[in-house]
Amino acid sequence: MSDLLIRKLTPALRRQIQERARKNRRSLSEEAKTLIQRGLAAPAPSGGLGTRLFSMVRNEDRGDDLVFKVPGEIRDPPDFE
Repeated sequence: MSDLLIRKLTPALRRQIQERARKNRRSLSEEAKTLIQRGLAAPAPSGGLGTRLFSMVRNEDRGDDLVFKVPGEIRDPPDFE
């Protein structure tokens, strides 16, 4: 087995891991290994932020016709030619 040294661990993070280890009746080292194993076993999120946001909208609420209605005077769109 090999060792792993994690430098510059914040006191708050160390305290969180210690509390979790105490709750789970494990040593600090065993708890850290468990957390690393769980993190590596979790599926990595696919896609970027847009994909994640898109997945949060229900299918029936999605559409290609995004229309914003502005109250007041109706104007013709600008002509850039």
